[in-house]
Amino acid sequence: MKHYVGLDVSQKETSICIVDETGRPIHQGRVKSDPGVLAAVIAKKAPNAERVGLETGAMSSWLWHELKRTGLPVVCIDARHAHAALSVRMNKSDENDARGLAELVRVGWYREVAVKSEESQTARSILVCRSRLVRVRRDLENQMRSMLKECGLLFPRAAGRQFQRRVNDLITDGHALGPILRPLLSVHQQTCSELEKIDRIVRDLAREDETTRRLMTVPGIGVVTALTYRHTIDDPTRFQNAAKVGAYLGLTPRRKQSGEMDVTGKISRWGDRLLRAYLFEAASVLLHRTKRWCSLKAWGLRLAKRSGMKKAQVAVARKLAIILHCIWVDGTEFEWGKQPA
Repeated sequence: MKHYVGLDVSQKETSICIVDETGRPIHQGRVKSDPGVLAAVIAKKAPNAERVGLETGAMSSWLWHELKRTGLPVVCIDARHAHAALSVRMNKSDENDARGLAELVRVGWYREVAVKSEESQTARSILVCRSRLVRVRRDLENQMRSMLKECGLLFPRAAGRQFQRRVNDLITDGHALGPILRPLLSVHQQTCSELEKIDRIVRDLAREDETTRRLMTVPGIGVVTALTYRHTIDDPTRFQNAAKVGAYLGLTPRRKQSGEMDVTGKISRWGDRLLRAYLFEAASVLLHRTKRWCSLKAWGLRLAKRSGMKKAQVAVARKLAIILHCIWVDGTEFEWGKQPA
């Protein structure tokens, strides 16, 4: 007889529920959130496990990889989809959630999430770390600039080491803000130093990956954006066509249709926020800074005249996501084309 397992994971303990193919519960309990313990319990209580389901969460990727190594048919379920199914239950508890997940994988009414490879997880951690350091550096610079502005001390736009030199020049000769700004400058200097180390790692990763180098041939796509796209998508074959990538990244509009009502709203903003922000920046660079003509830029500028620049940048960002997927799958590079006479 086939068995179906539901796992409701928390930091210390995991609620486990095993049902047979008729939906009858066979085993229900709590065990330590350890892959070895979970695999041993499943092997003992459900030797004919057909599917093992768990929700997306902070520990889901680690557990998915570890349970896969033991040979278990584990699937990762979208937490939003699972919540919609589990919310119909009257009482909310870990045991009921585990039972609901076991029922979901039994009937097959679930949306499986593609778990990233361990290589992509590591690269994503590096990119998220870089993004946080950039944000910390920007916040420090804005704070120090606002303090100096209150004292009438202004200077042109600067970042990084140049920003530190300009601030040091302004607070010399025993300025009252000297003791206040020097601790912030010390933190700013350390942040810039660590950010330079992360940037070197990112450049080395991009240099070693042939796919990332081809993605960088697209105008507006730099090292960070190409590497983020490469390790966020991870496996391009999981999309039926390139147009699905735009929806996956939350760059397509929402739709609410019922009866005579059919409303098209703003973009959904689902998916990875970091990659979506980088693609929007790349679209801005393409439309405003790229001098060479290409059909994508011409299309975006025509759209900006009709609908406004912000909507045009979102549309170009979606187009960039589609183009990057096509380049990745086809093994080609970006073709600039010729401007019509």
